[in-house]
Amino acid sequence: MRLPAIRLPSMPVPSDWVDGLINRRTILYVLYTGVLFVVFLIANFPHNVIVQRVLKSIDLSAQGMRLEVGDTRFAWWRGYELQRVRLAPTDPDAPPLMEASSIYVRPGLDGLLRGQINSLHLLGLMYGGAVDGTLAMGDGMRRATITIDGLQLHRYPAVAGLLQLQEGSVAGNLSGVITIENHGADGGETRAEADVGLDKASLTDATLTNGLALPALHFDKATVKLSVQGGRVEVQEFEANGPELRLSASGQVALRDPVNDSVLNLKFTALPGANSPDEVRTLLSIIPPPPKGAKPDTPRTISGTLARPRVR
Repeated sequence: MRLPAIRLPSMPVPSDWVDGLINRRTILYVLYTGVLFVVFLIANFPHNVIVQRVLKSIDLSAQGMRLEVGDTRFAWWRGYELQRVRLAPTDPDAPPLMEASSIYVRPGLDGLLRGQINSLHLLGLMYGGAVDGTLAMGDGMRRATITIDGLQLHRYPAVAGLLQLQEGSVAGNLSGVITIENHGADGGETRAEADVGLDKASLTDATLTNGLALPALHFDKATVKLSVQGGRVEVQEFEANGPELRLSASGQVALRDPVNDSVLNLKFTALPGANSPDEVRTLLSIIPPPPKGAKPDTPRTISGTLARPRVR
């Protein structure tokens, strides 16, 4: 049994329509192939080799430091990820100045579109928090903005040395903003400002390098605002309030080299808190009393140097 044959009417197809279809298909295929090529090129590019060569060119031995990076990978929209970053003194017994599980680095897109790198963005994950930084350059000006979010001081081993502690533990969550500006092609003038806060701060079992033992101190909140310009630190505001002790200070510090020779010109108040123990009151009795008839919160003066301060 044969099935009936079905004939369809012939439909003329315009040649320009076929040419247009072929052209569109060709263009789409080329674009698709090009995108795949770029993606696979970026994914398989030896980023770690390039970054390691750049890092080897950075010699910090003259400053007594070394920079270590465990691994590198391309993190797409976050840029390059530097893993297990460590900045430490060349002395193996000294604690590292900075450690980060990951630091993401990417150039600014506005500069890349013009074939230039005039800005960088960095995001560091460290000490239970994050540090977000932006560096911009142009017209003889360089500006860095650093935002700190929730760094946990008890995880930072170098904090004891910064506070001149022989032993003891420091805790607290650090947050704030630091800006640094430099004008001039030859270094020029540098200005820095900082607005930093410390939440739930504590100092326990502490002994200074001079052998003075400090009582346990806790502060609900501590804040500091300062600026640096022309070799001078202007302490605009410092406040630290806790159940055992209340502190405030303002004034100037003239920076010198070495830093222990920096000259102090500060005014401060130190008062017992609502639950101040005898150890804190004994420590406060070492401070010279205010002039006769003056209020207990009358500011005292700190002069001398960082190595040898004088209180009056």
